[in-house]
Amino acid sequence: MIEINCIFWSLYFIQTVNFMMIEAPYIVSPSYYVNKTFTHSYVNTVNSLITYNEREIKISDKERTILTTPIQTYKDTKDRNKVFNKFDKKIKDIKCTCSLIVKTKLAYLSNILEGLQSGGAIEVAKDKLIELKEEAGLMILLFQKGNVKAGKWFWSYYFKIMAIIEYESNKHLFAETPFGEEELQSGISHFLQYCKINYYLPKNKPEYDLVSKIPNVPNNIFQKLRVSEIIAVHYANVMQYISIEYLYLKPLWDDHELLFGEITGSTVEWRPTIRRHADEVSKTKEYIKTREWVSKPFGHLSYHKLIKQIISVRIYTVLWVMLVIFNKEMPQLDLFRLKIINMEANQTIIKLQKCMHYTESLFFELVAGIKGAMHENPLNFDSIIAGISKRVKDILVELNGRSSNGSDWISVNINGDFTYDMIMEFLQELSNNFSQLNEKLTILNYELALNILVEGN
Repeated sequence: MIEINCIFWSLYFIQTVNFMMIEAPYIVSPSYYVNKTFTHSYVNTVNSLITYNEREIKISDKERTILTTPIQTYKDTKDRNKVFNKFDKKIKDIKCTCSLIVKTKLAYLSNILEGLQSGGAIEVAKDKLIELKEEAGLMILLFQKGNVKAGKWFWSYYFKIMAIIEYESNKHLFAETPFGEEELQSGISHFLQYCKINYYLPKNKPEYDLVSKIPNVPNNIFQKLRVSEIIAVHYANVMQYISIEYLYLKPLWDDHELLFGEITGSTVEWRPTIRRHADEVSKTKEYIKTREWVSKPFGHLSYHKLIKQIISVRIYTVLWVMLVIFNKEMPQLDLFRLKIINMEANQTIIKLQKCMHYTESLFFELVAGIKGAMHENPLNFDSIIAGISKRVKDILVELNGRSSNGSDWISVNINGDFTYDMIMEFLQELSNNFSQLNEKLTILNYELALNILVEGN
């Protein structure tokens, strides 16, 4: 099933759910109310794409409403899984067709490269290479925007085009079989076989004939993607200009304050992670300098994973500190002040969600639990804090290793009483801090760069 607990859609969804209205809360997990919703733009784009499937998958207006409408009550869950399974099949159908397009265009890309290796001028092929790069980027964004693990070959194909566009700098890296790595050969071939077995592609028609004799399919896909609000704008404004260094998170290489700065109310031992970070930065610089990304685009993803873990620790820790304060002070507040703090906490959580990668599914389940607990009487976040603290400690063990004295790498200490004004000031401080973090991650296109890690795992 598609992983679609996307940060942007989730934060919208959580805001709209009134947990007081949900019927039978123990029948449906709270996390169900945080997940599974798409924007109208994305659903319309996916639904508009035609494929080589002889049995067209089309989303009806009623199904579109289910895909884009948050749940308000338990009865809204009726037939929901069935609709999302159908949408999942539509995505797989598109993935099969796009994978076939990539496979056949590899031959065309090989011809361009052979021409350059024979002494041809890059200017002759530049416009076509830029067009191929745009098509590859649009396909990557199509799956990334739906939080779908598409296939390594889409990124590998995109990287190859980027390398050939800069042919003079990279020509010594192209061996006799420049497109021979596994994701572009056995990976894509095995997947296309899966597509035929599951009737997404015709079994008895040659692959090349499908693409060459039915040109309206790729023409439709790229025409629709070029005018898609959710995809084309991102490509035009971001992806067509993004550098390899940015895709390997260069803006974070020297930003120690953002990664390792103090978190109010907590003490985190970052020193082992800081040493790991320095080592990973050196490896990443060398990986880019030697241009290994051309032949091994997934050969160095440990820095991506490290950054994802560091940011997750920071977000979980902030949530942990906030709930410890709430446990201490909120039971003593009057209803009016509780409502104000609840609203401010919602805004803070939204800022946190914008920074948390969608693959950290536990986070979204915990947020759903917080939303539910906010409406309970008496307020109590003990079980949620336990879940957060365990996750933080587990990540820190992955980052730092086991502590020699058996102690945790983190402690949360909230000393003294917090007045209403102090709680509001604290929440605003958190909100401002994560506004800055979100701004930095948006500028460096963190979510797009993390898509490489998702595909590589």
